[in-house]
Amino acid sequence: MTTHHHNEGSPMATTAESSSKHLGAARDLLEQIEGESDPQVKATAAVAHATLVLAEQVAVARVVMATDAITPAAHQPSAQ
Repeated sequence: MTTHHHNEGSPMATTAESSSKHLGAARDLLEQIEGESDPQVKATAAVAHATLVLAEQVAVARVVMATDAITPAAHQPSAQ
């Protein structure tokens, strides 16, 4: 028997979608200022890019942790 889980309404799915939209918008804004020659703008963009990369890594880690939490480990016997 196969069980299907739908996460459309779950808080984790909603948070992941929201984070993805925000990260995409931030990346678009960074791409718009790539041609700037002002050192202050370049420095700010570099910090923003580093923050964006960290946020993306955190988002991936959250997905991995959530997947691990709901998926039984292969080495653990299932409870009957």
